[in-house]
Amino acid sequence: MSDRWTPRPDLTQGTDDEKVELIVQWFFRNYESPAERTPYETAEGGYQYIWGGPYEAREVLEDVFNGAPETIIDRAVNEIETEEDEWVPTPHEDDYK
Repeated sequence: MSDRWTPRPDLTQGTDDEKVELIVQWFFRNYESPAERTPYETAEGGYQYIWGGPYEAREVLEDVFNGAPETIIDRAVNEIETEEDEWVPTPHEDDYK
């Protein structure tokens, strides 16, 4: 996992609901809708993914939380995808140097 992301939460303790909430919180600290800050250029075909992406929540979570129960990942993805279905990394301070 890249240093760019916040540390992954510990999922060894807590209820399933608490684990889902930790995963969702982690995701929203590290990813956002392209509509937030990603440049959009109609002439170039839409969003210009200068920080990478677009990403799907399921792919990100399966990679970062490898080994977490599939039911936990499914619930987190369902909650995240009520907002959006494509995501970009939140800008990092090094992106502006």
